[in-house]
Amino acid sequence: MKNKFLKILVILLVILFLEIIVFFVLPYYQTNQLQDQFTLKIEMEKLNQEKEKKKLLDEFDKNKYLATGKNAYERIYNNKQSDIVGLIQELALEAFPNKWETEVKVEEFTNFILLVQFDVKSNEPAVTDIIKYLVPVLDHSGRYLKNVAIYNKKHQCYLFFDEDVLSKIVTNQNLSKNTINEARRKGEGFLRYNAIKIDFQVKNGHIFIPVTVIGEYGSYDTIMMLDTGASMTVISLELAQKTGYEDLNEISRRTFSTAKGLMSCPIVQREVIVGDIYKKQNVAVNLEDDSNLLGVDFFESREYIIDIPSKCIYAWNK
Repeated sequence: MKNKFLKILVILLVILFLEIIVFFVLPYYQTNQLQDQFTLKIEMEKLNQEKEKKKLLDEFDKNKYLATGKNAYERIYNNKQSDIVGLIQELALEAFPNKWETEVKVEEFTNFILLVQFDVKSNEPAVTDIIKYLVPVLDHSGRYLKNVAIYNKKHQCYLFFDEDVLSKIVTNQNLSKNTINEARRKGEGFLRYNAIKIDFQVKNGHIFIPVTVIGEYGSYDTIMMLDTGASMTVISLELAQKTGYEDLNEISRRTFSTAKGLMSCPIVQREVIVGDIYKKQNVAVNLEDDSNLLGVDFFESREYIIDIPSKCIYAWNK
């Protein structure tokens, strides 16, 4: 009887223990489970909101981008109207191949010229290709862009499209053979951006040019007067001694006719740099005064024009 009572007591204790576990542990577990589900739901909502936000922002950026123009050229035009040079430059960069170089210059007030240098490592492009690249540029800058110069591998202009030719390109998107030949002829005669530019100053009606003279002893920057009547460049004794160490009494001489009569000058060799033109040549040393004269011998391998109003000399290869 006693054993039976103990068994019943043990069973009741086990049942009580299980009820305690169910009453306390199970609600805690269920609470944590519900909390985890709620947290997961919140995170999913946040993720969906971020996705929707990104979608809306992307759509906004797309609409904003397209609102400035339906293609790249219209967008450039709409964003660059207040900067004409920037407008034409951006259009050219968009239209021409990546390795081509383009530069915009102001010629006069609202007249602009586009300088185009094709890739010097490639063959000369067909004129039809150049026209194809130009069309979108002209479509969006035609009222400003008046001239286009195309340069070859030697960095010389070989095609020059003036306003009339550009108008034909816009209208026909093509050029006749005669018009192309005329553009080539004009390119050969185009000097302003096809030549080396040398700046000068005018004093008392004479032209003075910055010159660098280099000899074995060193180099020296000086100012020379351009003398178109002088057959040879002349440097002073001081300049000769600063750039070389020749014994002037032992070297060959030449006699020149001057306003003061005949003058015998030692002849030395120097490197003469004017602007971007470099030349190694013979020069005469003036033993009588300190004048330095740049003679026409410096330009003997080039054609040149002297533009007094702009105070520039334009020189190019013959």
